[in-house]
Amino acid sequence: MTKGASRTHEPMHLDAGRLGRVEFHWTGDRYRHLWRFPQAVESATQLVSVESTADAIWPISPPLQQVHLQSFDDGREVIFGVGMSGRGHWSASFTMVPELKGWIVEFACRSPLIPERLGCVYQRGSDWKDGPQGWQCSFGSTTLTLEAIAPSTLVPSAKDQLMLAPGALPTTTPSTTQWAYRMKVG
Repeated sequence: MTKGASRTHEPMHLDAGRLGRVEFHWTGDRYRHLWRFPQAVESATQLVSVESTADAIWPISPPLQQVHLQSFDDGREVIFGVGMSGRGHWSASFTMVPELKGWIVEFACRSPLIPERLGCVYQRGSDWKDGPQGWQCSFGSTTLTLEAIAPSTLVPSAKDQLMLAPGALPTTTPSTTQWAYRMKVG
């Protein structure tokens, strides 16, 4: 596991063993993140954030330009990310929660303007299917479930993508908008 902050564009990851691993890799002017799960067929289970170019005013995924791994006294480890692009300031946290058998991922955007769109888009492997509780992927005896945490929502997207977004965009300015999801491993 990589400790500390990554301001030099070095890769960073948080590995939770059988509960999976989230990795951050520098792409252009920001980090993309991807999920890996042990004993899974990589191409079929993979989730990789889709990133916009530097000129996008409202990026398709939060533009994380700095990431930092924090270890807490209670055993939790969290990767925090921040970034700016267009008219927003974004933040994110990726927390592995063993008692929930999974991860909690939270995003926020602070903007002086009403956003045209906000969310996080993932390129998904072929084994991900729309299930009763969210998107699901099974391999061996393991099932992954990606579900929006209310008031966030899963939004229909392109055939090989999935999108998570806030339940509603703000109507006043300035504003901070949040959205989140849970990745269960069972």
